[in-house]
Amino acid sequence: MAGPSIISTSHKYGRDPIRYPIKAIQYALSHPSLLPTVIRVACIGCTLSIIILVVLLATVLKPQAELISSNLEWWAWFIAVLIVLLESAICAGLLMIVTQSKAQTKLFVATMRLEGQWREGEMIPQSTMKDLNLIKKAFIVRIITLPIQIIPLVGGAIYSAINATFTGWDYMDRYFDAIKLSSKLQRVEVFGEDKSDCSALCYSSTYDADNDYARFGFMCSFLESFPIVGWVVFPLTNAIAAALFACDIEKGGGPISLRENTSSSCVKS
Repeated sequence: MAGPSIISTSHKYGRDPIRYPIKAIQYALSHPSLLPTVIRVACIGCTLSIIILVVLLATVLKPQAELISSNLEWWAWFIAVLIVLLESAICAGLLMIVTQSKAQTKLFVATMRLEGQWREGEMIPQSTMKDLNLIKKAFIVRIITLPIQIIPLVGGAIYSAINATFTGWDYMDRYFDAIKLSSKLQRVEVFGEDKSDCSALCYSSTYDADNDYARFGFMCSFLESFPIVGWVVFPLTNAIAAALFACDIEKGGGPISLRENTSSSCVKS
């Protein structure tokens, strides 16, 4: 019996993007040239996260449990532990932000080169300064919804669903910057039309399960919701996942928004 065809009518570039983050884990393990970067940065992140977690457990766990319930019932301790885990993730993420960003860009470019889709002299790696722009897509919504992640698994899934499209866009931003895709065409590519970030938040289509970037972003975000490994390992493999997604877009002729814009310009001229 033949396996599933690469060409699909339900996804713009053939494959279901929700599969890339899982495929990226296997890809990293099967490509020795990528592993040193993943292991080095992940080890630094894990060590730092454990130190931060131990310090927070020793210093703020009990005070937070007392704030939740002065009688220190078991559920107060449980909630306090979840809060400490979230605080550890935030602290580790902030301390690792530059190192992780550089590693993500390195892995993204290396993966596209391995796949033969990085066009030397035409594509430009995203700068760390551009990646570290804190005012990212729907940044306020992410901050507001962040506490949801203290609920194990379910909270991570809800957070990921709310922020899916914008997370997917953030990861694919490395590709869009590499090919110099304008902000307008990026919005058309991600949302299907030119919408501002704020207005896109109010459209149900932004959260459509059929949106390729939402599907990709959901799985990336959900993997990153797991304690410790989620915020030190999966951001690295998710960068590889973005590269694999970008490679399939390149094999398909480039972003549809860019092709349609080029065709429209040719017709007008």
